[in-house]
Amino acid sequence: MCGIAGILTTNPDLDLVPLLAALRDALRHRGPDDSGTEVVEVSPGCRVGLAFTRLAILDLSAAGHQPMNDPASGSCIIYNGEVYNHLAVRDSLPAGPYRSTSDTETILQGWVHRGDAILQSLRGMFALALLDGRRRQFWLVRDRLGVKPLYAGRVRADTWVFASELRTLLASGLVPRELDPAALDAYLDAGAVPAPWTLLAGVRSLLPGEAWCFDLDRPVPELTPKRRRYWIAPFADRNSPSIDRAEAVERLRPVLREAASLRMLSDVPVGVFLSGGIDSSSLVALLSHEGHTPHTFSVVFDGSRYDESAYSRLIANHFATKHTELCLRPDGILQDYDAALDAYDQPSIDGLNSYHIAKATRAAGVKVALSGLGGDELFAGYPHFRTAARLARPFARPLAWLAYHGLRRIAPGSSRAHKLGQLLHGDGSALNQYLIFRQVMAADRRGVVRAQGAATPPAPPCEGGEGGVVLPPEVRADLATAAARLDPVNAQSYLELSLYLANMLLRDTDQMSMAHALEVREPLLDHVLVETVAALPGSFKLARTARHPLKALLLQALPVELPARMLQRPKMGFVFPWEQWLRQELRPRLDELFNDNEGVRAAGLDPIGVQKLWQAFLTQRPGVRYTDVFCLSHLIHWVRRHRLTLNPSRPG
Repeated sequence: MCGIAGILTTNPDLDLVPLLAALRDALRHRGPDDSGTEVVEVSPGCRVGLAFTRLAILDLSAAGHQPMNDPASGSCIIYNGEVYNHLAVRDSLPAGPYRSTSDTETILQGWVHRGDAILQSLRGMFALALLDGRRRQFWLVRDRLGVKPLYAGRVRADTWVFASELRTLLASGLVPRELDPAALDAYLDAGAVPAPWTLLAGVRSLLPGEAWCFDLDRPVPELTPKRRRYWIAPFADRNSPSIDRAEAVERLRPVLREAASLRMLSDVPVGVFLSGGIDSSSLVALLSHEGHTPHTFSVVFDGSRYDESAYSRLIANHFATKHTELCLRPDGILQDYDAALDAYDQPSIDGLNSYHIAKATRAAGVKVALSGLGGDELFAGYPHFRTAARLARPFARPLAWLAYHGLRRIAPGSSRAHKLGQLLHGDGSALNQYLIFRQVMAADRRGVVRAQGAATPPAPPCEGGEGGVVLPPEVRADLATAAARLDPVNAQSYLELSLYLANMLLRDTDQMSMAHALEVREPLLDHVLVETVAALPGSFKLARTARHPLKALLLQALPVELPARMLQRPKMGFVFPWEQWLRQELRPRLDELFNDNEGVRAAGLDPIGVQKLWQAFLTQRPGVRYTDVFCLSHLIHWVRRHRLTLNPSRPG
């Protein structure tokens, strides 16, 4: 894995050499093995500056150095990611000669011969910047699922700057250190910023499966990109012809096997995160069946009910893996609290666990690790998939109203009662339901903690309903239209992949793993696998059997069975006891942060409102959770660290 950054400009007075050096140095943690910069003169009025840092995984030799050029066409690429089928793609291209065995050169030559059509052939995770010398175009591209990040900002009419990380853009000195008010509201609402917004004013994220093309074939290019989505998860609509479930399982089995095997492509050893859950255990089963002896890594949370080591050991023994347990202790986690917060490129409520897991894995000598991320989103593993399906049944709403009134009597201030009320008062659309399921801070709570006069006008309700997360208008419209044609389960899966997975889980995994120069690969997010599962009815993903009470579709498609004890265990996420730590060991740290009125205001928050929420959490008021505290504390820390301010007058 690597870091990429660069500048596209028609400003002849802009000195690119020191700017590129600053971009490169800010990305050093993503790629400690090699680095490079280059300035390419596209025409007398246009230049492209490219910066790169390398974590060497394929072709460890100097032949994999970037920026990589093709002198014959005048093309140049910087690239972050892995294309697992690149040797097959290379075989489909005109014969070399090739200078390396790297996937970077395969992409470059593929683009030279096929242009952007080569994207349809790439199977992997990637973000790239490519100067197409033959067609006189400059491209920014992000992979289909959004595994690898890419940000870009137009800093003046004649200059764009882009990078793998927001803080790299800040290091250039070209991007104002200002918060985007609309993105801030969205962050408080969902616990992460939805793309294409970012917390930096004027900077946007490329969407998953999006490509930007700058046409440079004119004396002075205007530098306005043409943007297009070259891939969107093709979920079957509710009226699509159905197939037999047994046929679906048989169709899925070879795709699962291939998705796992492809991700073993590496010139360094590959490990597997083994949590003991269904998804990671399935990866071990797939790899073992394909003849690999996985080196599995499990995080053991010593002396806690959160420890899942009994299940990870069961899987490791069953499949005879080389198994390593990484013991995390509370004192070490608490000692690294600030370092983990510093690793955020954009804050979220869900990244700290990933930081500590990545740190322990990298310290064990692993450079590449496979993760089961994506299994819950694709195979309906979250409880709200069943809730959405139940709400779609006849007579569901009257029963839900009875449950709501009961909850209001038993636990009137609980978040569960509040969300059920939102669902019942909403319009029942799939997007409205999903946004309520995933909401962190409702509008009334955001109104308490936001600084007066700093908040943006509330977003329009989703499809006429009440509540829901703040979203960029163009994203909201597209998601609402797409989800409306799907069955309840597939609609939730599509929205999970588009929002929670892309904007929080994948972003957190990237920034926290790359903080330790660790590459994480997600076989269950192979786009061919996603397309295969997306084509199936949602009912297949909720179906249960006596042996498979959860994720029966995934488990039945495995070429080998998991141990019976493994299949009957309840679903459990890997979490730390943050509720306890925030009220006890970490309380002095949070007191200092929330009492910094200047820092709180710089984050667009109201000091009095923030203190009210903090005290409500400390006194265990119903409905106030540790995620609310994380939402505020991570934001304030991030704003202080990067010396940002809020400009309410700037449009979102």
